[in-house]
Amino acid sequence: MGKPAAQHTTLLTLAVITAAVGSLAVAITATAAATRHPARCAAATDRTYLAATVAVARQISAGESGGSEVTRAVQTIEADRVLANAVAADDVPAVRSEVLALVFNHEHIVRLRVLRDGVVLDDFGGPFVTAPVSGSLTLGGRVVGTFVMSIQDDAGYQKLVQRLDGADTVLSYQGATLLANIAPGDQALTPHGTVVLGGVSYLVASFSVPRFPNGRLNVSLLLPLPAPGLARQSCPQVAADVLAGVAQRVYGEAMTSPFWVGGPLKALARSASLAGAVAAGDYGGASQIVSSVFAEGGFAGLDVVVDGRVVAGAGGLVPSIAPVTRPLIDGAGALVGQAVFAVETAAGYTNLAHAFLIVPVLVRAGTKQLAGTFAGPATLPPSGSITYHGVHYVVASFAAVEFPSVPARVYLLMAD
Repeated sequence: MGKPAAQHTTLLTLAVITAAVGSLAVAITATAAATRHPARCAAATDRTYLAATVAVARQISAGESGGSEVTRAVQTIEADRVLANAVAADDVPAVRSEVLALVFNHEHIVRLRVLRDGVVLDDFGGPFVTAPVSGSLTLGGRVVGTFVMSIQDDAGYQKLVQRLDGADTVLSYQGATLLANIAPGDQALTPHGTVVLGGVSYLVASFSVPRFPNGRLNVSLLLPLPAPGLARQSCPQVAADVLAGVAQRVYGEAMTSPFWVGGPLKALARSASLAGAVAAGDYGGASQIVSSVFAEGGFAGLDVVVDGRVVAGAGGLVPSIAPVTRPLIDGAGALVGQAVFAVETAAGYTNLAHAFLIVPVLVRAGTKQLAGTFAGPATLPPSGSITYHGVHYVVASFAAVEFPSVPARVYLLMAD
């Protein structure tokens, strides 16, 4: 995933959809939507459920070769005059030195191959890498070499699909299994169908994604069969609910992933004096410490709460979501308060979820829209159908929290 939005509000380069607020009463035909009686998905449920999951897995792969992190990494390599000069001079040791510097410069480059006239001068990084992206090295407007790089390895892609899509995967190349987080045994995984493993029935779908430096990596997704009750919903509602499940997992990452909350938790742990100041009732001192901790980065908002009252805080100037609460323990081991913080802004979350789902995502606290890929209807049902600006949408949603403790909701609108 991308960086926490407190550090980078927009995680991927996206075209944000805008819409005029206008006369929503005219634009939304709520009565017509309420009288719709869509057919049940019935026998098409499994196929619909699987297709929506595959679409997200494909989009995750696409994002690894076209997001802002990729653009930034490519631009960094292309702008590296040291590397370009080393390539032009056929100075292989200098090329290796600069390749190492680029791979370890925190741009999240997992593999970098540098070539001159099609001959590999250096190739460093993990052995199993996906989503290759190519570029050129120039000096004075003259191309002196080329490169292929990636920001995602096979294991990273597999873990991301499992965490966000809820799917087990088997990755293979030219018929040989490279990685699997579920054991298929001797059973062949067909492009589409079902398989029984360990007495559990799974839906299976296979597709391919680019493999470094060329070729295709085969990805087989395995999903437990959906709950029978889904068959009573319309097929668009089944698909929308799958996407909402992905959006909810993305939301959960902002509260549980070490990548997101690890920095803030370490910053709090390093500030032992905060609990002492709170225990002594020195809220002015606590405020200074909170400001210092907040400045270390990684926070969108940080409050210290004692007996339900905020006694010190920083940030929170823009709507943030997915708050995390941690106890403040003084030197005597006594609970003296709570630290409540968020690492993700509502806008950052909306952009990230939209990048994976490619459907409008709205975050609202009551009727107040905190962020969204467009304005959206004045009111939204938790699920069901609605028409907005002449487009019929199927709605799915889940409960969320605006920092520090305001009930909120995330809505997905899938055009039907």
